[in-house]
Amino acid sequence: RVHDSRTTGAADLPAEALERGELVHFATCPFPLPPAGQLDFLRRQQAAAFGHKDVCYDPSRRKLAGAKSAHPSEVRRVADVLSQFSAAAWEWLKRAVAAYAPGIIPDRVTLRTQEEATRMLRLTARNDLLHIDNFPTRPTGGRRILRLYVNINPTDPHVWTTSERFPDLLRRYAARHAVPARTSAEWRAAAPSVVRFVTRTRSARSAYDAWMLRLHHFLKEDEAFQTQAARRLWTFGPGSMWLLFSDGIAHALMRGRFSLEHSFFVPFECLTRPNEAPLAWLERAGRGTPRRRAG
Repeated sequence: RVHDSRTTGAADLPAEALERGELVHFATCPFPLPPAGQLDFLRRQQAAAFGHKDVCYDPSRRKLAGAKSAHPSEVRRVADVLSQFSAAAWEWLKRAVAAYAPGIIPDRVTLRTQEEATRMLRLTARNDLLHIDNFPTRPTGGRRILRLYVNINPTDPHVWTTSERFPDLLRRYAARHAVPARTSAEWRAAAPSVVRFVTRTRSARSAYDAWMLRLHHFLKEDEAFQTQAARRLWTFGPGSMWLLFSDGIAHALMRGRFSLEHSFFVPFECLTRPNEAPLAWLERAGRGTPRRRAG
């Protein structure tokens, strides 16, 4: 079952549903969006031709990357609008899920202005293939990835599909490859075999991050999974918002142009259902076959 707030009338955020691997959809974004003129300005932006998949804003460093504009004033304006969006989304999340408020960390804001159905990307970078998220340049160390999306297209919907949740994806992987036996602390620590990248954009990757990247690539490269896995189709209208723990359910962006996306890191200790986190499933898998949940 995938939770849909349109049918329940929920005004707050069902954290337990999210942590179980469900997608939550609000037909109208529950926090203020930038004014119409600012959204129109964002839709005119383009990502730089080389080295950047999209326009990104890092709220912790107040830094914009990937904007093609040659005018410093426009770059500053894009950064200001994305900063305001970030602040509104963060404040709403902290109110909507009090358990997350002490530890939730805002990650990047992404402005997507290209049509997803026609993007030409290498296989492991494609958004239209079912996958779980992993950020090679921003290791999580076991923290969960909560991603929030808003359709800022004034007329057209975004189309997504969702599929299997993490325990089933883990079983798929484990049927072909061994899952290491590690404790939670060992998964979070940087293993000797993991290359440590320490630059302004990449920090030491934990064993957990390295394994999650392998799973990400495994799913995108598995043709049988991509063609045969059961899917649910989602259509997100203009002005709607949806969010999910994108490390916990396979998802694909099939069609749509113009969106704002904000990623957040939720510490394991802040979760309401920590046993549903990928970190917990991996620890159990190392002791034997992952247990199937009831229901």
